[in-house]
Amino acid sequence: MAGKWKWGFALIAGIWAAFLGIGIGKGWNYAQSQAAEQTEEIWTAEEESSGKEEERKKKGSWTIAVFGVDSRDGQLDRGTRSDMEMVCSVNLDTGRIRLVSIYRDTYARIGENNQYDKINQAYFLGGPKRAVQVLEENLDLEIDDYIAFDWKTVAEAINILGGVDVDISQEEFQVINGFITETVESTGIGSVHLAEPGFNHLDGVQAVAYGRLRKMDTDFARTKRQRLVAQLIFEKAKKADYKTLAAAAAKVLSQVSTSLGVQDGLNLVAGAEDFFLDQMEGFPFILEDKIVGKKDCVIPVTLEENVIRLHQFLYDKEDYQPSDEVKEISREIMLRTRTGSE
Repeated sequence: MAGKWKWGFALIAGIWAAFLGIGIGKGWNYAQSQAAEQTEEIWTAEEESSGKEEERKKKGSWTIAVFGVDSRDGQLDRGTRSDMEMVCSVNLDTGRIRLVSIYRDTYARIGENNQYDKINQAYFLGGPKRAVQVLEENLDLEIDDYIAFDWKTVAEAINILGGVDVDISQEEFQVINGFITETVESTGIGSVHLAEPGFNHLDGVQAVAYGRLRKMDTDFARTKRQRLVAQLIFEKAKKADYKTLAAAAAKVLSQVSTSLGVQDGLNLVAGAEDFFLDQMEGFPFILEDKIVGKKDCVIPVTLEENVIRLHQFLYDKEDYQPSDEVKEISREIMLRTRTGSE
């Protein structure tokens, strides 16, 4: 049974290293001591990953796509939209983690038949496999693995870690209680409304609601809030004890879809103490809002220029040159958004 607990911690490390920036290597020994108590197989990933590991070592980095889906029934495949998309780059030599939030309204090519739409539509049409393919084609990325989860997973993890402290603005306070109610109804996890703006200690549901706020400002502000929660959880988890991390692992594993294999996670855990969350950004870096058809979209200005900056940010590639495919997509986006057609 020890292998199951090892994989449990490997997977949680992967989830949080990507989405929340957590290094949980210190939970490893406790997990092993509790292994005999775990009797149910709760992971979904493939176990053969040695080839992928060798490829990562050659690149010196690990790139993970992270999807938070707006699911009311635990559905993590096609038919639900990705409410949050992040790309995480882990430098395997230094432990540096960089996160990029992809604005969900970003206009992109989402299908082989020259179909263009908001980028989160790709997940709806084809689940994580298609969403990863779209990220790779539009952003010139080689994504090694993906992790997908719903907001219940995040709320439960934050509750186990003891919540986070956030300064709630007056504008955020005006709408957050409605989102708290909605999140309680969709996750089945209890919570309460906030009494006032200012510094509040947020439980898991409240923190998720905070990360999903969108009615009073923009999607750009929303992804910034998500990155703030990620940073706060990073700091909280670094201080968590073994028992707390073990409880988190057992709680959320069954609610995750991922391509991570057992060895992937073991290698991640082996150096988890050395991971640190370096920088976080939003993509596109240069953009404009525009109505395309009848949809309010985020337009990269241009996609080609934004992809150059993305690779500079994620991988320190100062002289990066986009592929011909990205250049083609970039030109097509310009043509389609100039005319307002889809």
